[in-house]
Amino acid sequence: MNSAGVDRAGKMTMTTKRISILVLAVCCGACGLIESRAQGQDAALPVMQSGAGGEPGTIELGSALQRRQLIGQLNGKRAIFIGEVHDRLEHHQNQLRIIQELYASDPDMAIGVEYFQQPFQAYLDDYIAGRIDEREMLKKTEYFQRWQLDYRLLQPIFAFAREKHIPVLALNVSDEIHNKVFKGGMKSLNAGELAQTPDEIQPASRHYLQRLETIFNSHPPSNDFGTFVEGVLLWDESMADITARYLKSHPQARVVVLAGMVHVMYGDGIPERVNRRLGGNHSAVLINGNDFGAYPGVADYQLATEGGKELPKAGMLGISIIDGKDNVYVSEFPANSSARAAGVEIGDYIVALNGIKVENLAGLKAIMFDKQPGERMRVAVRRKRPDNSRQELQLEVVLR
Repeated sequence: MNSAGVDRAGKMTMTTKRISILVLAVCCGACGLIESRAQGQDAALPVMQSGAGGEPGTIELGSALQRRQLIGQLNGKRAIFIGEVHDRLEHHQNQLRIIQELYASDPDMAIGVEYFQQPFQAYLDDYIAGRIDEREMLKKTEYFQRWQLDYRLLQPIFAFAREKHIPVLALNVSDEIHNKVFKGGMKSLNAGELAQTPDEIQPASRHYLQRLETIFNSHPPSNDFGTFVEGVLLWDESMADITARYLKSHPQARVVVLAGMVHVMYGDGIPERVNRRLGGNHSAVLINGNDFGAYPGVADYQLATEGGKELPKAGMLGISIIDGKDNVYVSEFPANSSARAAGVEIGDYIVALNGIKVENLAGLKAIMFDKQPGERMRVAVRRKRPDNSRQELQLEVVLR
């Protein structure tokens, strides 16, 4: 059983393996990696310059004129990559603005996302089609087990996609496969697992290897660098493969790909692998941030961002829980716990929240992710009595 901390929506404090920390480092941002590409090298993609001297032009999305100019230049590209730091709210807000503008220009599009894994594509399809609601989608895709960042950062993008019936593509290979590759390389996969990976995985460029080595060396060494690189390339090729397959089967459409900066900057992660599959330069790379102008070729455009934006405080039950096989129970309370004040006790099993059955931590998070402080929640608990009988209680908790 895994011990988890507070139940804040989208946040998990479970102890994770080093491989998961490396995964987060690869995905979550530049981490000073931009400087690792030698100055003066040619960009992996031709730069659609809107600045001087070859630097990516800075786009102020608050300017209607600049937005129109940007969309006009993007209209010639079929794969549009918007790099992000995953936990930056303003990065996702910029992504939504671009998606909305592109949709208004031409609604024949899809959105490819790193946050969901390929085996769960059917549930994203069901959500976009309106066959299941958001909470069911989050449960069935195992989002809170496999991605873990606050879903509220992404929710407006998914709500827009559902409203406009824009397909959302689960780009990422499964945890089971990529964790195995990070540990033992592609040779560790069996025939069934290999069948779920792309037929061709090209080596990383020298400059991409330099950036990956910086990431790898920023953590205490335990895994092999070679297998780490194989794992990242498997990500890139898998995400490129799904993107290219969609574009080939929808020749008039385009795909907006949302992924961590490391996978897109300089175009030598996912973008060049999409271009290889499509046979030409069909990609444009956008990066969120205000300080990339000194690095020619890092992207085609940089999107100006406003720092310091944060999500509002999430509603909290005020419990730490143990995540069992098919249940969760309370292990401790933080200070000023609202659940404890309402009568919840250590050892209580959380049976349901607002009448929705709770089977595991991920299910609890799917219920809690959009709750706000001050909301009242009906908490059903099962308590073991001294005589070993079970008592079911209905309690009302005011979230903090």
